[in-house]
Amino acid sequence: MDYPKYFNPKNSLKLFGLEENFNFLSSIYSKDKLPKVLMLSGLKGTGKSTLINHLLFSIFDGQNYNKSKHSLSDASVFYKKFREGIFQNILYVKGSDFKSLKVEDIRNLKSVIQQSSMINSDRFIVLDDIELFNANSLNALLKIIEEPSKKNYFILINNKTKPILDTIKSRSLEIKIIQNENERVKIIKELIKFYNIDTVLDPEQSKLTPGNFIKFNYAFDEYNISPTDNFIDNLSSLLNLHKKNKDILFIDIIFYLSDFYFKNLKDQHILKNDKVYELKSFVLDNLNKYLTFNLNQNSLINAINNKLNYG
Repeated sequence: MDYPKYFNPKNSLKLFGLEENFNFLSSIYSKDKLPKVLMLSGLKGTGKSTLINHLLFSIFDGQNYNKSKHSLSDASVFYKKFREGIFQNILYVKGSDFKSLKVEDIRNLKSVIQQSSMINSDRFIVLDDIELFNANSLNALLKIIEEPSKKNYFILINNKTKPILDTIKSRSLEIKIIQNENERVKIIKELIKFYNIDTVLDPEQSKLTPGNFIKFNYAFDEYNISPTDNFIDNLSSLLNLHKKNKDILFIDIIFYLSDFYFKNLKDQHILKNDKVYELKSFVLDNLNKYLTFNLNQNSLINAINNKLNYG
């Protein structure tokens, strides 16, 4: 499925809202004090990957990176190699692509890491969606991290959807990316203006992180989805889209719409709070079982529909 370029953090030549975090990381790196294992933690869509990309832009192409404007020139030769994944001093591994990563894959990764770099400078290994790596892979990865190296830096990106092994956390410096309401809305409005985005969602009312906002907004517009539409109709449409496109985005939207739907039930006092909690738990439990065990889609929809209608 083809999405707008701004969906991919690698295409974000300008940094929005994380300038202080960037300045801090850039400063400690220039003083040779950047930890060998760094973990960025925060909600999905808060700009963690974009922040790290800009740090790498400034390190490997300082000539074309404007630190005062936090932006990289699109004429950068380095950037073209980076975007295509062929710049040898930067290695990206996404947990979302390797949920079933095997120990053997980690050993192969170790071999790649130990190879001499293309240029005599630092190498950065970025492990995105670190919470999606399985326990065996993380333990094998831990052994690589523990091996001393003057040139290798590990950057772990944690979306906080699942607990991280304590052994991993204890060996990294964790920086938490937190945005208050004013910062969240400000970044969204800057993104809308910069990328000239037509909005169907309200930046303030949506309560979404900036990254999730631009993705959800696009999907809502593209597929004529509205939070106020019938919940079961939305659920059915989004499950069909997920089945067709194999994209987790539609599952994320389902959970978002579930929160929206049950919050409205609670706020409008349509049902007692304990009943709302019971129904929401039923829906979320069944959605998770459907995703985990690949259950029948029609059975899921019928079960949820019956529960919501007849309780």
